[in-house]
Amino acid sequence: MTAALVAGLLVEVGPATAAPAVAAPVPRPAAVAPADRFAADPTAAGPSPAQAARAAFGPVGSLVVVVAPDEPRRPPGTSADAAARATEGTSVAGSADVPVPTASLVKLYLAEGILAGARTAGRAVPPEDLARVEAMLTSSDDPSASELWVAYDGPAVLADVVARYGLTGTGPPTPDPGAWGSTRSSAADLARFLTALPEVAHPDDAALLLGALGRATPTGADGFDQSFGLLSPAVDGVEAAKQGWMCCVDDVAHLHSVGLAGDRVVVLLAAFPPGTDWAVARAALDAAAAAALSR
Repeated sequence: MTAALVAGLLVEVGPATAAPAVAAPVPRPAAVAPADRFAADPTAAGPSPAQAARAAFGPVGSLVVVVAPDEPRRPPGTSADAAARATEGTSVAGSADVPVPTASLVKLYLAEGILAGARTAGRAVPPEDLARVEAMLTSSDDPSASELWVAYDGPAVLADVVARYGLTGTGPPTPDPGAWGSTRSSAADLARFLTALPEVAHPDDAALLLGALGRATPTGADGFDQSFGLLSPAVDGVEAAKQGWMCCVDDVAHLHSVGLAGDRVVVLLAAFPPGTDWAVARAALDAAAAAALSR
């Protein structure tokens, strides 16, 4: 067993190799073609939403922001449409293509991959596993995520999600494949995933995921206050959000907030020195979220 500090909780997770054997892979829908890059709209006047968010965040740490439109600029219907949604009208601040530790944000990928894999195989996800999916998305329950990661072979699920959504900066945790909280992904990939979810996932699966994200609890299963960033009481109009927190990987504390607000997908990935008080970190992310949605 390997200890991993995720979402503020030291949990033991077994290596992915302990996962039970799975059936032979079934062909999946074609992968979404990745967009060339995430770039701010050069025609926008004044600071972009992402730039405003980064300015409001202040000097307490570092922040990467992507604010992307949640509605297509063209009729949907092809994988290229889903990828294009993530770049047209998008504003960016920071290195959006650089992978960072996801902490609990990897639960988004894990949940979608489990649902998609079961649907492709023509089998139902057991009720007890659906309850674990709900728990890890609403209250960020780590034991539920650990059990699902082992039972469904987390690295394989992640690889499938990467292929279907055309993610370019996401990979399994190394050197321990069981330490799911150390999975790395980029702000660009998280924005692309949330933007493409309604088109790539089965409608019922997308509704299940977004519904759970809309029921996020004020306090995480480990007692951590989830009312920060997009879930801050000072931020209005957020329909679905997932939070992530972890200390420390590579001597860095991480606090993340991603979600849907009106017609926007917002990704906020923050890093702080390990001694930073969580209250200070939360306040910085609150200010960034408010600024991102005020423009």
